[in-house]
Amino acid sequence: MKKILLVLAAIFLLTGCSTLSVDVDYDTSYDFNKKTNYTVAHSDRVGSNSLIDDRITAAIKESLDAKTYTEVAKEKADLVFVFHVNVQDKSDVTMDYQMIGYGGYGFGGGFGGMIATPTTYNYTEGKLIIDALNPKTNKIVWRGIASDELSQNTTTPQEKTQKINEVVSQLMSKFPPKSEK
Repeated sequence: MKKILLVLAAIFLLTGCSTLSVDVDYDTSYDFNKKTNYTVAHSDRVGSNSLIDDRITAAIKESLDAKTYTEVAKEKADLVFVFHVNVQDKSDVTMDYQMIGYGGYGFGGGFGGMIATPTTYNYTEGKLIIDALNPKTNKIVWRGIASDELSQNTTTPQEKTQKINEVVSQLMSKFPPKSEK
């Protein structure tokens, strides 16, 4: 019984506290059904983390391969996937309102009021943007954006890979978009 409770608590901690948000946009006039070949094109920029870039590339390929897409050379691709990573420090300010004072008894008055205490929460937000481009026009036909608060804990390479796989999997679960016809 204790093992079951520990497993449930661990699952809650890993999934219940997630701040991951996913947003998708796409060209409704583009026919995704006839596209079966892809390539992932990513160019390293100065200051980029090639370890993270390689993990994201592998996760995108794994997701598309699982959907029976075929990786081909860029010249033969129906879709070209590119991605961008953005990390930004953010703050969230909340106000905590508390009543102070006391009330009088009988004929006496009392005094009271409200005090507001601001609380600032600083965090780092990571954003992953995956675009699918039409190679003929070089225009975006599908875009997925995932935002999440980054953990301040030092994590192992395996944990980083697992987190990237989870985020990419959630994003790519929305690709290709379901037909609204």
